[in-house]
Amino acid sequence: MPTETFQHLSSQKKQNIKTALLKELSTYPLATAQVARIVKTAGVARGTFYKYFADLVDAHQWLLMTVIKDLDLHPERLVQQIGRAYDHEAMIETLMKRIQQSDYAVFLKNYYESNEGFLVAQGIKYQQLERLDAKQWAIMVLCHQTIQECLMNPGDQQAIIQRLGAALVGIIGG
Repeated sequence: MPTETFQHLSSQKKQNIKTALLKELSTYPLATAQVARIVKTAGVARGTFYKYFADLVDAHQWLLMTVIKDLDLHPERLVQQIGRAYDHEAMIETLMKRIQQSDYAVFLKNYYESNEGFLVAQGIKYQQLERLDAKQWAIMVLCHQTIQECLMNPGDQQAIIQRLGAALVGIIGG
């Protein structure tokens, strides 16, 4: 995660770096992304980048957590909402609209296409999932898979969400 130095930057400088990271990591897989392009876009020196992040994977993780926060995709909150929701499909449709109408849709598609597997191979995982009980974990895995499939196959989104709704009714009850 970002260093203390990054935390003390002005909001404009943070935004410039976020915009540059988003551009790079939406365009290129993490394995071929380049700090050189990021710093050029952000208007910072290469050495400065490393004062903010340990490496490109660290910067990616920060951006991913920022996206999760900005889109309100926190696993615990999502599981709670689904556990209470009567219309699971409508809730996931709303979530997908939020993603698709955001600046993050291409980044998330690239994450699912290329970067998730790369990060797993690096031994990096999303720690919050480990705190979920078995039912919550099952819900999150299904939601995660649904988001991935909807981003990869937007023409099939309705059928994908309906399948999730049926699965959630089976898990939660309806």
